[in-house]
Amino acid sequence: MNLHEEFLHSNGEDEFAADYQHIEFDNRRIHQRFSLRNNKRSPLALACDGLTVNLSTTRWFVFTSFGTANIKDVSISGVGILSNEALSIGMTFYIELDDIRVLCEVTREQPVKGLLKFLGARWISDNNIDIQRLVDAIKLRAKT
Repeated sequence: MNLHEEFLHSNGEDEFAADYQHIEFDNRRIHQRFSLRNNKRSPLALACDGLTVNLSTTRWFVFTSFGTANIKDVSISGVGILSNEALSIGMTFYIELDDIRVLCEVTREQPVKGLLKFLGARWISDNNIDIQRLVDAIKLRAKT
């Protein structure tokens, strides 16, 4: 079992089917996630799949890019990213793709290897149209 796989949920149990358990629909979530992973069995540290996006923040009302992240899963309520940026639980940042920019907050942090971390973030933008546009753009890019 790979301890860094974001799709494994044990619910306090020690049983796993073989060395991998994939849950298609996680009933702990309000919205189902759309995975961008090509091979869910490959470790996150070696996963070259997903979609790379820019991360930014505001400083004196000016958007400033501070790095990139690789989206591994997305839903209408949040996103899972792989990044080596100095983000921790509670921090807010923008995810940018093309001309779409949506504010989110880190809600989960899981170390992968070295500075690389898997981060779960929820959308905190008031603009649901931009959130839906971003999710649709991510899904569209993932299909090509």
